[in-house]
Amino acid sequence: MSDQTLKLSAKDIFEKEFEKSLRGFKPIEVDSFLDDVISDYQKMADMNSSLKKLEEENTRLKKEVEDLRIRVATNSRSADNQTQNHQIDILKRLSSLEKKVFGQSKVN
Repeated sequence: MSDQTLKLSAKDIFEKEFEKSLRGFKPIEVDSFLDDVISDYQKMADMNSSLKKLEEENTRLKKEVEDLRIRVATNSRSADNQTQNHQIDILKRLSSLEKKVFGQSKVN
């Protein structure tokens, strides 16, 4: 999102004074229109503020997701290592048990 600043604030629009001329616009009509402009302008400023907050939260959540992916991958590797170690332990126990049951040396 581009970082453009607005030239006018709602307050600037509200406080704007125009020169009066003999054949100028009707002040009540101009004031009514400017009131609508001020209202819309303020709504837009509020939406921009909300959008900026949502973008910040989105960035934070993306980082959190990436951190969680790393943790899951690390835990998965750790679990694989534990499983492999457990299997090796079982094989050692089985070998030891075979030696006890069938004797130390095998007859060819």
